[in-house]
Formats: sequence, C-alpha cells, structure tokens
Amino acid sequence: MPERPEFINVPGAAGDLAALRWRGLDGAPTVIAVHGITANGWHFDPFTHHLAGAADVIAVDLRGRGRSVDHPGPYGIFEHGADIAAIADSTTGRVVVLGHSMGAYVALAAAELTASIDDVVLIDGGAPLPLPAGVDDIDALIDATLGPSIERLRTLWPDRVSYQAMWSGHPAFVEGISIDLERDLLADLVEVEGGFRTAVCEEAVRVDGRQLFADEQVRTLLGRRTEPTLILRAPAGLDGAPPPLLPDEVVSSFPEHRWVDVPQTNHYTVLLSARGATAVARTVRAALAR
Repeated sequence: MPERPEFINVPGAAGDLAALRWRGLDGAPTVIAVHGITANGWHFDPFTHHLAGAADVIAVDLRGRGRSVDHPGPYGIFEHGADIAAIADSTTGRVVVLGHSMGAYVALAAAELTASIDDVVLIDGGAPLPLPAGVDDIDALIDATLGPSIERLRTLWPDRVSYQAMWSGHPAFVEGISIDLERDLLADLVEVEGGFRTAVCEEAVRVDGRQLFADEQVRTLLGRRTEPTLILRAPAGLDGAPPPLLPDEVVSSFPEHRWVDVPQTNHYTVLLSARGATAVARTVRAALAR
C-alpha cells in the first residue's frame, strides 16, 4: 500500500470532484471519507496510516473546498450528500462512509439517498447543533462559532511559514504538530498574487453553515436514521477546551446510537492526532466487519 495518496477525480452528482485515494489491500472494501466545513480530503491522511490498508480510502474534496474549490455549486448538505451517494453508486463492494464534523451530516444525507452505502461512521457531528435561546441571526451565529476559521479563509498569508505558525499557536494543538500533520495542513493553501490563501470558498461555508443551524431536514438527519450508528465524540470543542461540540444532553437524546468518547481529544485532534486517528481507524474496522 503506498504511503502517499493518488490524486483522482470522482463522479459527483453535478460534475466531477477532486479526491485523494489511499489504496487498500487487494479486495479491500471502500471507505468514502467526508471532511468538515473548512477542511479538505488531506485531513484523513493520519487516519489512513492507522487503517493500514484495511480499506480503499477515497477522501473527497467537497464542492467549494480543496481542489474542488472552483466547483460552481450549488452548495448545501444534501447537495454534498448527493455527490457522496453518486460516488458510492459508482463503487463496487462494501462501502462505509466516514464523516467528520459537517461531513457527518453529509454522510447521513448520502445514506438517505442511496442503498449503495452499507454503513456510516460519524466523528464529532451528525446530531443537531445546540442553538442559543432567542437566536434569529444565523450568520452572526456562524461568525461566533466559526470566527477564527472564517478569518483564516479571508487572510492572505505571505508564506507557508506564517500559515504553519498560525496552526502551531492554535489552542487545539497545544500538544504540538507533527511533521506529517504540518504537511497535511499546508495542503490547504493555494498560491495567489501576493502570497497564499486557503482553498475554501466562504460562500460554501455560509450556505452549509446556515443549513447546519437552521434547516430542519438537516437537523433531524440523525433522528431519522433507524440503523444503530457509531459516533465518536471529542470531550473538547473547536477551541481545544470543554465543553464538547455535542454536549451530553444531545448525546442522551439518541440512545439508539453507539456513542464513543475519545479521551484527551478536541474537535480537531479527534481526527488529526495519532490518538484520535487510532480510535477512528479502530471504529471503522469494526464497521467494516459488521
């Protein structure tokens, strides 16, 4: 199995999307990996090393992100879900969809759209996000929740070193950033006049974010899923400290699903750290064996 992925295109519902493919052992099933709201397929690189060839991993760059940043849209959770469903339909053999953060909702949407998906595994997402009382300005809520991430999208970085320094100082990564993870994070960047920008379309983030907070069809996805589902949860949130993104009262609302806390992780490191990636790989192996 190669240590580095292949750059491929996959058939979405409205045109091809870019993806990374880590080939598994001969005859291995397929894992379609779906990233978060400001991420891209490279965020699954640590996980693939711990999976060690147990699956053929296809990590998709969703519309408006990564090498699919110029996809014209439309955006939205079910639009992304239709893309993942189309990829699953084009795949032979057993298919598990793995979704992190926003990708968890996309995975659930895709599973509603096709029978080609055998199972889903969710990472720190999928359940309805808590809404503060009296909120009527969803864009302000997005800014409050994703403020640092949106600022990252708007920043013109003079060089890769400054971008790496930003991540090194992020409260979610107080334990440090490995050389391999640094490489994966730097893959976010595209060169533009005057420096570098993150390959994420802010309009896509806004459209998707509004649906996560305010679209009832999206907020009820997990409640509509009848199959018991594995959901990994980080005890710390986006800023690297408690509370978790999905609080205990949300978890207790869905006892039919299997919730697995990953100790000493936050919303980022539950996927990007060695500890988190090991837990995700172990959970995916269990799903593949079901």
